[in-house]
Amino acid sequence: MDYSGELEQALETIFAFVPTLVLKSAILLNIPDIIAKAGANASLSLDEIASELPTKSPNLHYLSRILTYLSIKGIFFQTQMSDNPSDIRYGLTDSAKRFYVRENNPGNLVPLLLMQAHPVLMASWHHLHECVLQDCHAFEKAHGKDLWAYGKDDPLVSSVVNDSMSTLTVLGMEQIVSCYDGFKDVKTLVDVGGGKGTALAHIVKVYPHIHGINFDLAHLVQTAPSIPGIENVGGSMFDSIPSADAIFFKNVLIDWDEEKCEQILGNCHKALPENGRVIVAENITTEEARPNKSIEIVADLVMITLANGGKERSEQEWKRLLQKSGFSVIKIVGLPGLFSKLKIIEAIKV
Repeated sequence: MDYSGELEQALETIFAFVPTLVLKSAILLNIPDIIAKAGANASLSLDEIASELPTKSPNLHYLSRILTYLSIKGIFFQTQMSDNPSDIRYGLTDSAKRFYVRENNPGNLVPLLLMQAHPVLMASWHHLHECVLQDCHAFEKAHGKDLWAYGKDDPLVSSVVNDSMSTLTVLGMEQIVSCYDGFKDVKTLVDVGGGKGTALAHIVKVYPHIHGINFDLAHLVQTAPSIPGIENVGGSMFDSIPSADAIFFKNVLIDWDEEKCEQILGNCHKALPENGRVIVAENITTEEARPNKSIEIVADLVMITLANGGKERSEQEWKRLLQKSGFSVIKIVGLPGLFSKLKIIEAIKV
C-alpha cells in the first residue's frame, strides 16, 4: 500500500509554521519593499536585492533559498534570464502586495503578520492544551499576565499589537461607513478600545459633525496621533466609559467572556442617555458552509491563545448578551464580500 500521499500531507502539517516565519524573515529584510521600490512590475536579481540590505556582506546562498521558497509559495515570481541557472530575477506577485509597506499600500498585512509571528504572542500556542486541561488563559499561562497588562509593561509588544489592530480596522471601516448609516444622527461618539483612533478617523471623515472620543488604555492612546474632530481619552472600560450619544465597539467584546462583557456593557448603559445606542461591529458565527471557513476557525483559536476567555458569538448569543445588559437590538447590518461575517449590531438603551 502506498502511503506517500498520506505521509506528505502529515509532513506539510508538521511544517505548517514555515511559510509564516520565512515570510517574516523576508519582511524584516525589507525584500518586498526593495522590489516594490523598483517599480510596479519590476524584477530584481539576487545581487540587486542584496545591495539594498543593511549589511556589506549578506549570505547570498541563504537569501537565494529564502527567495526560492517564497516563490514556490506564490509570494514572489522567478524569471530565468539565461541558460545560467543562477541568472534569476525576482518580482512581486499579486499576493505580495499585502506584504510591503510603501506609502501607496495602506491595506498591507505586515503589522498583522509581525504580531502573529512575534515570539511573545507565539508562546501562547504552546499552552493551548493546558486551556483544555486547566480551564486557563493561554497568554497568562505563558507570561503570568494578560496581553493588555503585558503590553503596558512592554511598549514594543504594545506597539506591535496596536499596529496590527489598526491594520484590521483599516480593512473593514470603509465598508462599514458605506453600508451603515447609523452614525448620521450622532453628535458625540465614543470608540471603546479605539487604539490609534483609526476607526473614528474613518467615521468623522464621512460625518465631520461628530465629536469623536477615542477611548482606550492610557499607554495606548498616548501613541495615538492628533486627528481633527477626535479627542483621545485614557481609561479602563471596566471602570467607566465617557458619556456620549452612542458608543462604538469594533472587535473588542470578542476578547472577553460573558461576565466581562456584561461589566463593559453595564458601564455603557450608565454612560448613555435615554435611548442612547451601542453600535457593535463584530463577527457573527453561522453554521452555513463558507469557502474560507478554515480562516474563521483559526480566528476563533486565536481568541483562545490571546484573549481572556473571549470567543466569537452567534446572533442569538449577541442578542442575549445585549439584552441582559439593558439593551434591545434594533438592527443588524451585514457587509458584502470578504467581510460578510462582520456585522453591525445596533442596540438601544432600555
